[in-house]
Amino acid sequence: MKPSGAISEPQAAPPLGSTRTLGASGQPEGLFVRILSLEVSIGPFLFRKAGSHWDVRFDGSDAFHLSDSLGARYLDYLLHHPNEAISAYDLEDAVQPEKAGARGRTSTQDPSDKQAVQHYLRELARLRHSREQASEQGDYGGVDRLDQEIADLESQLTNRGQPGDTGERARNNVRKAIAAVRDKLSKGEKFEKDFGQHIGQFVNTGYECIYHQPAGRIWG
Repeated sequence: MKPSGAISEPQAAPPLGSTRTLGASGQPEGLFVRILSLEVSIGPFLFRKAGSHWDVRFDGSDAFHLSDSLGARYLDYLLHHPNEAISAYDLEDAVQPEKAGARGRTSTQDPSDKQAVQHYLRELARLRHSREQASEQGDYGGVDRLDQEIADLESQLTNRGQPGDTGERARNNVRKAIAAVRDKLSKGEKFEKDFGQHIGQFVNTGYECIYHQPAGRIWG
């Protein structure tokens, strides 16, 4: 029997993942629930919308806020679809459905023709990406050939009532938006700068946009 007023020995907290500490309702008790929820929801990599900003945690760093912007929304899509290439044009549509709707409302094309335009734009993005690679490798014959293919495709787009530089404008829009996010991160704490460098190293914002991540999906 303990003396009156004695402090009880503290009980050891159950290990995360254990289900042996239950309340009257059969559910884990308060503190345990909060700890487990925190561990599951945050993780070492987090990029999640929270009202007017984004909650970010990079490689186990302290969590920080990133203001909402188009660049942040593009990153949200790319980080959560690792190793999946998407044209800048399609990325704009995915992130801004209202823009895709406006494109559709201002177009007089029938549905089958719109599908053809989408195909042309994706092919144009692929050709431009191939041209960039050929130029970097010094394959000038390949560059000339791809320039001709690009010109032919742009001409076909123009004939269908679609500006030939649509893919180029989309590429610039995405590139500038993500560059603006990186600029803000470069002025923050070390872990914010580290995240910005990670974006610069693994996020490609060419005619085809992609987040290269060998480990697959790591972002919560």
